[in-house]
Amino acid sequence: MKFRTLAVGLGISATALLLIPGSGATASVEASQAQPRVQLGPNEVAKRYLDQTPAWKRCGDPELRTYCAKIAAPRDWSKQYAGKDIQLAISKVAPAKGKPSRVVFGNPGGPGAAGLGMAPYLASQKELAKDHLTVGFDPRGTGDSDNVICEGAPGYTMDARDRDPWNLDLISEASRLTGPYCARQSRGLLPYVNTAQTVQDIDLIRQLLGFDKIDWVGYSGGTWLGAYYQTYFPEHVGRFVLDSNTDFTRPWLDTFSAQPQGFERRFREDFAGWAAKYDAKLKLGSSPRLVIRTYERLRADLKKQPAVEEFLDGSVKISYDQNALDNIVAGDMYTKMDFPSLALDLAFLRDLSAAQSKGGPRAAQRKVDELPPARQRQLVERATRHTVGLAPFGLRQSGRPLAESAENATFTAVTCNDTAWPQGREVGDQLAARLGPHYPLLGWGMNENPCFYWDRPQLEMPVPTGKGLPTTLMVQSVHDPATNISLARSAHRRYAGSRLLTITGEGDHGIYGGVNKCADKIVNTFLTTGKAPAKDTTCAGEGIPAPTAPYSTDYAAGAPLSRVAGFTRMISGYLR
Repeated sequence: MKFRTLAVGLGISATALLLIPGSGATASVEASQAQPRVQLGPNEVAKRYLDQTPAWKRCGDPELRTYCAKIAAPRDWSKQYAGKDIQLAISKVAPAKGKPSRVVFGNPGGPGAAGLGMAPYLASQKELAKDHLTVGFDPRGTGDSDNVICEGAPGYTMDARDRDPWNLDLISEASRLTGPYCARQSRGLLPYVNTAQTVQDIDLIRQLLGFDKIDWVGYSGGTWLGAYYQTYFPEHVGRFVLDSNTDFTRPWLDTFSAQPQGFERRFREDFAGWAAKYDAKLKLGSSPRLVIRTYERLRADLKKQPAVEEFLDGSVKISYDQNALDNIVAGDMYTKMDFPSLALDLAFLRDLSAAQSKGGPRAAQRKVDELPPARQRQLVERATRHTVGLAPFGLRQSGRPLAESAENATFTAVTCNDTAWPQGREVGDQLAARLGPHYPLLGWGMNENPCFYWDRPQLEMPVPTGKGLPTTLMVQSVHDPATNISLARSAHRRYAGSRLLTITGEGDHGIYGGVNKCADKIVNTFLTTGKAPAKDTTCAGEGIPAPTAPYSTDYAAGAPLSRVAGFTRMISGYLR
C-alpha cells in the first residue's frame, strides 16, 4: 500500500512561522521569547575537575570484566566555580591482554538511555575489544548519574485519534503541565540537561582516562550526541560511527516529524507482509491488508470495552485499551526479532477481547488464568517494558505518568532544551491533523508533546557541518521506524566527509553488532584500522526469520540495543 511521503514543508526548522502543507492554515508561532545564550564552543575545564581520580570498582558479574566509577562535573559548565556539582556514572572494560592503544565511547541514544552497558557490549565485539578500552556512561539526568524527575506529570491516556475539542483540550493541558512538574522536582538541574552540557561531560571523561582522541559508536539519539561532540571537540575526534541517524544538522522537530511515516511503513510493509506470509501459523490475515484490518478492529473493540485483567495470581493488573495496543505495536517495530511476539500478542488480545464481548469480564479473566505462568510473565514484561532508541513522544508517555523513569525525563529535557520548538497548541494540533490520516499509528499523536509548551533555557548550539573532521561512517536501514532514512540522507548531504552505509531490505533500529554481517565487517574494519568505504555503499538485508514456537522474550536478545539495555541492567546500581 502506498502512502504520501512527508511533504517538504514538514522538514521544518523551529522558526517563527510554520506552514502545514495541505492544511489550509498558517500558524504564526513564537519559537523563543528570550535571546539565547550562544554556546559556540566548550568551556575551559577547572583544575579541580581534572585533578580528581576515579575510584574504580567492579560492577556486575566478574566475567564481564567491567569496572565503574563516579566523577564530579559542574551542573553548569559555564559556571564551574559556583560550587554546584553533579555526579556522573562511567564504566570501562580493558582488553584482556596488553594495554589499549585506543578508546571507544558508546551511547545507546534515547536520548536519555542509561549507557553503562555500552562498555561490556562493545567489549563483546571481539575485533574491537583487542586493542580498545571500551567506555560507557550514564548521561547527566539518567541512570546512576544525577537524575531529573517528572514524577506525577500527566500522561496521555486519551485517544490521540479523537479530534473532539474536549479531547484536544486534555492533550494540550497534559503537554502544558509537563514542564512545571519536571522543573519542580529536578532540583534546578533540568535546564542543564542538554547536549551542550553533555558533550563537555564526555570530554572530561576522555581527559580523566588519559586519551587524546576518542572513537565513538552512537545509536539513534547517540548519533546526535556524537555529531555534536565532533562539532565542539574536533581536535579530539577519532573514528566515529553513527548508527540509525537523527538529522543532527536540523532541529529535533524535523526528526520527530519524520517518525509517523517511518513507523507506518515498518508496520504495514514489513510486519504485515511478514505476518500474512505466515498466516497458516499466525492467523492474523492472509494479506497485509487483512493483517492491518485485524489490528484496526481490535483497536476499535478495545476502545469500546477495555480489557482489564489480573496476571500471576492477581499480583499484576494490566489494562488493555487502544493506547496500550498502539504502544505494543509501535514498540515492537524497532527490531524484527520482536515480530513473532507481537503476532502472538495480537492473536491473544483479539481472543481476549472476543471472550469479553461474548461472556463478559469473567470470561476474559478465565482466558488469562488458562495461560501458563511463563506466558503470563512474558505478557507482564512486554506490557511494562520501555522501548529502545528514539521513542516518539506519544509512545513514550501514553498510558503512564510521563517520566516514570529518569530516562523518560531526560529524553524530554534533552529534546525540548536543545533546539527551539514552535510554541503553542495550534502547531501540534495542525501537525497531527496533517499526518494522522496518512500515518494513523503515530501521526495523530504529534500534538502529544510538551516541547510545544516548554520553558526552554537560553541556549543556541552550533549546527554540525562535519567540516574539517575525519571521515564519519553513518549506518542506516531503509525501513528504520524511529529514525526515518530520510533523516540520514538529509544529514549525510550536509555533513562534510561522511560516508553512508545503507542496509537495504532491512528495517531494524540499531544495526551494528549482530543484525547484518556485511555491515558489521565494514564497521569493524573502520573502527580497528580507520579504513572507511571510499564512497557510499550498501549491504543487503538478511531478511525476517520465520516464526518459531514457543515464542519468548529471548527473541530480543540478539538486537543490539536490547543487548545494551540488558548489559546496563546487569551492571547498574553498584555505585549507589
